Formats: sequence, C-alpha cells, structure tokens
Amino acid sequence: MRINHEKTEVMMFYETPAQRATRFPSTFHITTRFPPSQPPRTFPLKKTPTFKYLGLTLDPYLTMESAMKHICRKINVAHQTMAAVAHSLRYDSSATDRGIRSSPYVFFRIWQPCVLSFATEIFRYLLTNAQIDAVERTLIHSLQL
Repeated sequence: MRINHEKTEVMMFYETPAQRATRFPSTFHITTRFPPSQPPRTFPLKKTPTFKYLGLTLDPYLTMESAMKHICRKINVAHQTMAAVAHSLRYDSSATDRGIRSSPYVFFRIWQPCVLSFATEIFRYLLTNAQIDAVERTLIHSLQL
C-alpha cells in the first residue's frame, strides 16, 4: 500500500505566525519506507488554504467562511437546475396538465430536496449571524422563479 504524495495535503489549525516561524522543518514531508529493499524516499507535502473533510470545507482558523461560500454556490447551482426543471414542466407539457404541473406547490416540493437540503446540512456549523444571513438570503433568492 502506498500513500499518494501528490494528492496528500496538509493544514495547520490555529497556527500563529510565531509558531510558524519556530516550526522546523518549515515544510512537511513524507518518507516512504516501503519496499524495505529500496532506500527511503522523502516527498514534500502541499500546504493548502482550505480542504474538504466529509463534505465540509474547512479553513485554518475554522471560521467557516469558505464553507458558507461553498454552500451558497451549491444552492445557486441547485436553483438553476430547479429553474430548468420548472421551465420544462411549464412549457413541455400539454395545456391541460400545465396548470397542475406549474403550481407553486409543485415547485416548492421540487425545491425542498434540490435546494433546501444543501443548506440544512451545514447550518449547524455556521458561527456568525452574518453567515446564517448570507445562506438565508441565498435560499430566499432560490425560491423566486
């Protein structure tokens, strides 16, 4: 089994500039010791500003700003998908079904799994009222067709 050093990234949480200055070595490396018949090889690891952990975008100080921006982008993409589905339901059906298929209730029922699910999975991680307000504004905008 081998670790892919090209895909492996490293992030230090809550590291102060003083801690960064005293860290030795200043970069992170991984040393392979397999197979035993070959000499060990050392590879540098990339330091990343954000990364995804179980679908949640994390930053070094866990401010959740990058997670909030990511979820707003996902809501906007889901809204565009839902708008395309709503357009198809409205205009690609017969005149008799058009009223039933384009009712606000039908659109709301489509909106719930397509858009709302992205927001509810991240709300518990948001730290500030401004972050919650940003996601709320994005959700309200997504309800308008």
